[in-house]
Amino acid sequence: MLGGLFGGGLIPSQNMFDPMTSQRLVLERNANYVLRVRVGPDNAHLETIDVNYEHTPVKIDSENFTGYISIRVFGFSGLMADPCHPPPANAEYFSDGFSRKALYSIQVVGQFKGHHLTADDIMFGNYFDRRLPLPPFSGLFEWFMRRMDRTLVLDMKSDTPSAVSPLLATVQKLSYWDSSLHGWETDNIPQINNRILREVRPIDGAFDKDGRVTEYFPIKDTLNKDSKKRRRYFEKSSHRQKWKIKPTETYAFDFYSPFIDVNHQCVRMPNSVVEPMPFFDSDMPLRYECRTRDRRHTFFIVQFELISASRARPLRAAQDGRPRRQYRDSGYEREILDPPPPYSEEA
Repeated sequence: MLGGLFGGGLIPSQNMFDPMTSQRLVLERNANYVLRVRVGPDNAHLETIDVNYEHTPVKIDSENFTGYISIRVFGFSGLMADPCHPPPANAEYFSDGFSRKALYSIQVVGQFKGHHLTADDIMFGNYFDRRLPLPPFSGLFEWFMRRMDRTLVLDMKSDTPSAVSPLLATVQKLSYWDSSLHGWETDNIPQINNRILREVRPIDGAFDKDGRVTEYFPIKDTLNKDSKKRRRYFEKSSHRQKWKIKPTETYAFDFYSPFIDVNHQCVRMPNSVVEPMPFFDSDMPLRYECRTRDRRHTFFIVQFELISASRARPLRAAQDGRPRRQYRDSGYEREILDPPPPYSEEA
């Protein structure tokens, strides 16, 4: 989804052609802030989620949506909800080279409760609370992004900017089935999505043998396993308006990016450029929301936040002599980060 990339940094900053300055800014952010991820049904009910921990997805149960949210961040070293759960740097989710496709993942499994909803009504992307300091020539990048994502709806110059797309046309993986149907024998549950698979018991084919969400979506009464075909199909508003979203159906989707590194607050491009993420700092979280197009109803929110390191106190040096910090929020230690390595196909 280009809405997520827009919020994550495809707009050029003043340091875009100064790699040393960009690297310095990334290092300063890593030294001064730690990442926290909160999720919830709306802004008033956000709770910290255990990132990369498969056994504690957050359950949303509101009048608009019921389901589970799981967050994975490659190399995560931030705050966890439970002090007894030190952050696992790399979840099982990123094994088998999957980190080449995803540096972070937002996975949702559940039912949309609203009646008379269509695929054209449910939007997913970035929402901001205040006007953005757009750089010069940002209009050129808006044009480029609309060319890349024909369903993208941009409103970046208002007092409450947003960059969103229809959910079914933007997520990388999407499965769907009637909620009354079940599969997955409970004695053969993989590590990935262990809790969700036990609770939901999705139909066979909705998740792969390792537990990740797959593409399992019918188009014109034909089972489709090609995400590009599904995304092209829902580019047309007429197709989205005909697709009814029923509360008796379960949707499972996975949204991820190989370029946005929320753990180090930077954008990694294939040419090894590492650029600090704009529109993401201690005063402006990176927030993904799933709302109706008219913004009257919110289904769920995922918010990446930077917590000041001043809330941490230095502890004794580790055996290698590098300082560590213990965060008062959590009670566990976190090693001060090294400079993030450049993006590579082998990462």
